[in-house]
Amino acid sequence: MAEEKNTMTEEYEWTENLKGLNKELEERILAANQDNTRVKWNKLLPDLMVAEVLIVGQFAEGVQTDKQLNILMLQKDGHAVVPFFTSPERMSVLVKPNSNSFEVMKVNTVRFFQSIKGKTCVLDPMSPYARVFNPFEMKVLAAENEDRVPPLPTENAV
Repeated sequence: MAEEKNTMTEEYEWTENLKGLNKELEERILAANQDNTRVKWNKLLPDLMVAEVLIVGQFAEGVQTDKQLNILMLQKDGHAVVPFFTSPERMSVLVKPNSNSFEVMKVNTVRFFQSIKGKTCVLDPMSPYARVFNPFEMKVLAAENEDRVPPLPTENAV
């Protein structure tokens, strides 16, 4: 029994390491969603583009940015929508009884948008933080913010 408890603790330890991920950003997202003028979203978007977000799917060890990822897709009105999340807490919509096994990757938002070209995505689905991004909007945001993306750790390796 102690061994089983230890395994469960290890399985969910990653969520502890990410608990503070994007907390300030989430507060601003909530305020932006309540702003009918969309001014707050316009001020928030550049910060969201340089933030790290969480995606769910199947990832090979040492994933390269130029390789195709098997990212989780949700269905909305018969169309595939790619979810992404600001924190582990927002991922609770994916947790179903007897089916809580999935891989999570932390990635920069611009890189994420570039990797799912042509697909609609939704930030923090089924939560007060939710926002849908269409392919054209993602392409524009990625292009506008590409020079602000932090370099990958392997880009500077000698």
